[in-house]
Amino acid sequence: MKSKIDAAIEALRSQGHSVRPYNRDGQFWYEIDGRMLESRQEMEDLADRVYTPQELEDLFVRRRKEEQDN
Repeated sequence: MKSKIDAAIEALRSQGHSVRPYNRDGQFWYEIDGRMLESRQEMEDLADRVYTPQELEDLFVRRRKEEQDN
């Protein structure tokens, strides 16, 4: 049985996206298309169809803006 992370990675790759694990400040993130980072929970939510890839990108943009504002 595949993990949710594996399922999310497989789904993204089947849509032409590149995905690789990325360690940021001691936490694992998943780099998508070399330009955005998603958390483990966000990837699991993608597998559960809580988010679409576009919604994940929107979350990343909001998170990045918040980080820059702080």
